[in-house]
Amino acid sequence: MTETTAGSDWQAWQHSWDRQQEWYMPDREERFRVMLDMVEALVGPEPRVLDLACGTGSITARLLRRLPGATSVGVDQDPALLTIAEGTFASDERVTLVTADLKDPGWTRRLPHSSYDAVLTGNVR
Repeated sequence: MTETTAGSDWQAWQHSWDRQQEWYMPDREERFRVMLDMVEALVGPEPRVLDLACGTGSITARLLRRLPGATSVGVDQDPALLTIAEGTFASDERVTLVTADLKDPGWTRRLPHSSYDAVLTGNVR
């Protein structure tokens, strides 16, 4: 388990978030698998991915497990969810997290790169 000096169990928080989200979207894992199948087939094993409305980093976690050579930039505005993501990926140089409101026309100025191989999101609203 991943714990910080403050005693937070980030993997438990991730698991709790995923279980809650699966209640809303029972086929969530299948959707993630299909997204990653497409990324791997079209881009290869080392994509630079933009994870929009990343929340706790659920897609990023699966991306990095499946494609260890990938990098991910996660964007969200929710401080609680980003805190879980920051705790989870604190020592992983493949992950960059950005606080931004996707409704703000200038949100892309906060991104560290000007291009990405794939743009993914788990939110379909």
